[in-house]
Amino acid sequence: MNVKKTGLPIMKLNKILKKWTEFLGLNEWNIKLKITDFKRKDFRQSGDIKVDLKNKKAVLLMTKSPFKNEENVIIHELIHLFLWEHDIFAEKVILKNCEKFKGDHLKYMNNLEETVKKITDIFSKLDKKR
Repeated sequence: MNVKKTGLPIMKLNKILKKWTEFLGLNEWNIKLKITDFKRKDFRQSGDIKVDLKNKKAVLLMTKSPFKNEENVIIHELIHLFLWEHDIFAEKVILKNCEKFKGDHLKYMNNLEETVKKITDIFSKLDKKR
């Protein structure tokens, strides 16, 4: 069962997910929301997305103990989905040449996260003005 202990109710999160799925033109995707307890020890994780590109399915994972704006977490993870094919291609190229470009994979991942965060902030601000 998908139980949320703190933060917004599941029904509200699903409504937000539907709103942003439509806004980003991801309607052909089957996207499910799942609340989880992330077990990472290296940092506190608020969300993640698992993608099945071939079948256009995704699972958007969110922490059961939110510490960030949950709508922004949904937007952020959907932007990752929006950029998925580009991201996977670029990451494969970097990993293939990783020995040649030492450390570029981490630089790429950090840059991707920072870019997605900036786009998320833009969308969030624009949404508040509507």
